[in-house]
Amino acid sequence: MTIALVLLGLSHYPDAMGFFSRLLGRPSSSAPRIVAHEAFDGAIRVIETPTSPGWQFSEDHRQGDGFIVMVLKYIFPMSPVPLALLAKIYAVDDGRQKPQDPRQTDWREVFQPLFSSFTAVQTHPAQQLTMKSSLEAMEAVIDGVGAEPAVSLRVRERRAVAGQEQFIVTAMGTPGAFEEHASEIESWFSTSAFVPIGDSAEK
Repeated sequence: MTIALVLLGLSHYPDAMGFFSRLLGRPSSSAPRIVAHEAFDGAIRVIETPTSPGWQFSEDHRQGDGFIVMVLKYIFPMSPVPLALLAKIYAVDDGRQKPQDPRQTDWREVFQPLFSSFTAVQTHPAQQLTMKSSLEAMEAVIDGVGAEPAVSLRVRERRAVAGQEQFIVTAMGTPGAFEEHASEIESWFSTSAFVPIGDSAEK
């Protein structure tokens, strides 16, 4: 799965934002008032969400032929591009090809729609929290020049797989936004947790 699966339209930002804007979807017009956020009946949980003024959030889902995508998004409007934090589940039906092993991820291919060029791609093994334990994961930080607008862009993403589900935690924005909101990004990554179908089915 690529992030392009969550294209939903984003008129809140200028049309010149192009693909990056369409990617993020439409945030809520209301600022968040909660710290711990449970989305999609608890399938996605972020214990420490951003609560400072300016942050907006939304819960979006898309169902297609044999798959469903659920996305919790927190967006901080900035120029030239917003800072976005996402926690996502991509689930495929039984009998369909399982999500790719995170260790085999071609990060340049995944994010090619967002970048006109890459300057660095750094990866390392990681752990993804579930509500009962954790999963082996891979994490990457991708730097380069955005496709539209052509500004410095950074993406940090962690991917894990359990059965027919892929769990993805993402931050994307300019390097300056990453520095300005470093603590909020770190909290998002360290407290995002998922409930795999296998866990929720256990009695």
